[in-house]
This record gives sequence, C-alpha cells and structure tokens, in this order.
Amino acid sequence: MTIEFLTIPEACEILRLGERTVYELCRQGRLGGAVKIGNQWRIEKSVFEQWVRQGAGEVPPKPGAKRGKKT
Repeated sequence: MTIEFLTIPEACEILRLGERTVYELCRQGRLGGAVKIGNQWRIEKSVFEQWVRQGAGEVPPKPGAKRGKKT
C-alpha cells in the first residue's frame, strides 16, 4: 500500500490559504493528515481530503486581520 502525501504549497493551493496559515495549522495540530517528517511537513492526502470534506474545522483569521466592530 502506498501512502500519498501533499506538500505545503499543494495544500495551500487546495485551501486557497497562504503558507504561513497552513504551517500554523500544522503546528497547532489542526490540519487533518499533517505529519512532520524530519524538518518538513507533509500531509497525508486521503486524511486531508476527508478533513476537507468534513468542513475542515475553523480556519483562524490571518494575523493582523480586522474583526467585526464592537458595539
């Protein structure tokens, strides 16, 4: 059985997120299928696809992004 892995740039393209955000999701353990091999992140494709189909959890806002006004 062969396990297919995605790279960070490939996951970024699918999620339409920046690398910084995807790396942070990996570090936080919030990106389905993400594993660190040596000093590089890889994402198990089948687990990642299932994670995306299930709604991908809540993705944090980009650093410095403004949130709604407080009233």
